[in-house]
Amino acid sequence: MQVDKELCLKFPVVLRDKLLNNEIELPDTTQFEYDDLYTYRAVERLADDNREVSLEDFRSYFELGKKPKTPRGMQGDITKNPHYYGVSSFLKREIVEQKMKFPNPKKKLAAGYVQSVGGPQNTDDQHVCWWLYEGADVSGFKLMEENNDE
Repeated sequence: MQVDKELCLKFPVVLRDKLLNNEIELPDTTQFEYDDLYTYRAVERLADDNREVSLEDFRSYFELGKKPKTPRGMQGDITKNPHYYGVSSFLKREIVEQKMKFPNPKKKLAAGYVQSVGGPQNTDDQHVCWWLYEGADVSGFKLMEENNDE
């Protein structure tokens, strides 16, 4: 999906440049206008670290300098995959708990709303990839207590 230049300018520079230079395209099923989605996301925290969720907790694999685990059969340059520049969350808490092997001494569960004012999203099954605009507000995400059914 080609993204109009005005929208491209809302993204952090690395994603903005890749979109403007046609190095990557967002999936055709990406939504720019959508109802808020309540999602769950793992954030890095030690047991005694209860600071508020911030944009630091919403850095993409690219921003973290990490390469995601490549699914079997998938080949090619990960930097050409738009999901590498987005952040993941899930519609079901259980999926995050299972993928991140909760209880996890280095991670906590955060929950909140993925919102169109923060950037476009693409939902595939229960996985939500959110491409955040520069300076997006994620203050609606809160740490959850373990065994909290919210």
